[in-house]
Formats: sequence, C-alpha cells, structure tokens
Amino acid sequence: MLPARNGRRVLAGVVLGEAGRLLSAPLEGTAACVQNRARLVQALDGRLTALHRPVRRSSDPVAP
Repeated sequence: MLPARNGRRVLAGVVLGEAGRLLSAPLEGTAACVQNRARLVQALDGRLTALHRPVRRSSDPVAP
C-alpha cells in the first residue's frame, strides 16, 4: 500500500472514484452505449497504466 501523501495513491483514488461514477450510468443496450463504455474503459486503462510508469522528479533531466 502506498503512503497517504504519495501522488500515485492520490491519482489511483481519483481514477477509481471516476470509474465508479461513470460506470454506474445505466446501460442502454445500443451500439452507441457500447462504444461509449469501450472508450471509457480505454481511458481508465490509460490512466491506470500511467501509475506503473516511473515517477519523474523535477531534478531529473528532460529528454529532448
């Protein structure tokens, strides 16, 4: 478990809260609804993937 002040923990909490809120919308059974859900899941997956990337400190050099 990450420390309370860890930025990744904060981001994970935001992503999980957002996922719960957005995925709680009722399903409509339409192609558009399925497409929207797929986009939502893809966006959430991208955010969670970002949690696995190394954290760049402000003192680290920026690649050109």
